Amino acid sequence: KVIIFKANGRCFSSGLDLTDLGFVHGFGTGKSGERRPSQRERLKIDGPHFLGRRAWTQTILCCKKATIAQVHGYCYGSGFQIAMECDIVIAAEDALFTHPGFRYIGPTTDVWLFLLNAGMKKGKEMMLTGKPLSAQDAFSAGMVNKVVPLDELEKETWKMAESISMLPIDGIVLGKVQFEAALEAMGLGNAYTAAYLLHTLQTNIRYEPDEFNLFKERRNKGIKGAIVSRESFYGPNPLAK
Repeated sequence: KVIIFKANGRCFSSGLDLTDLGFVHGFGTGKSGERRPSQRERLKIDGPHFLGRRAWTQTILCCKKATIAQVHGYCYGSGFQIAMECDIVIAAEDALFTHPGFRYIGPTTDVWLFLLNAGMKKGKEMMLTGKPLSAQDAFSAGMVNKVVPLDELEKETWKMAESISMLPIDGIVLGKVQFEAALEAMGLGNAYTAAYLLHTLQTNIRYEPDEFNLFKERRNKGIKGAIVSRESFYGPNPLAK
């Protein structure tokens, strides 16, 4: 009746492995004479991520069982998407929520999903500044159902799961279908089509000379070098505290 998403490591998720950043979309070494990757190659990567009921994002969002995210530590990138797609989020006090892409590119990936969870003003603030939200900020914005001490996280998540599981399974499934219909009425299909297309277009973003070019830094300096360059360029986020 209930699926719990959790992690056993130091955090819920630090996001996707940056080893593939750029290269997965077809970017090469940047040497003279190399052609840019085609749009069709980029779409081929982003389609399974966003588009249609078989995309992993929608698989979680439209799951017919109840879903709970048990979050501690960093909840970044695709891990952030997973939490926002779940029906319920129980967070430890140390949890932080954001998508790193907000800092490098601006509002990106599943914008509709983040706005739906955080509301228009807080969602825009989060995406336009790159500021991670604390567990308490996320709770105040309506993105998190409950904030608890880390040592109580497992117990509180199970209490929620047990409460939900007292309902009849048919009732849960039918209720989830109604939630899905409500999301469709709010524009779910169009939103995911836009996410699919615009994420592909954003891999073709043009950086101005005075802007931090994550794709170039990743290609020329590797992961660690790009992170050093990023920290040097941005410095401390003035809104981080």
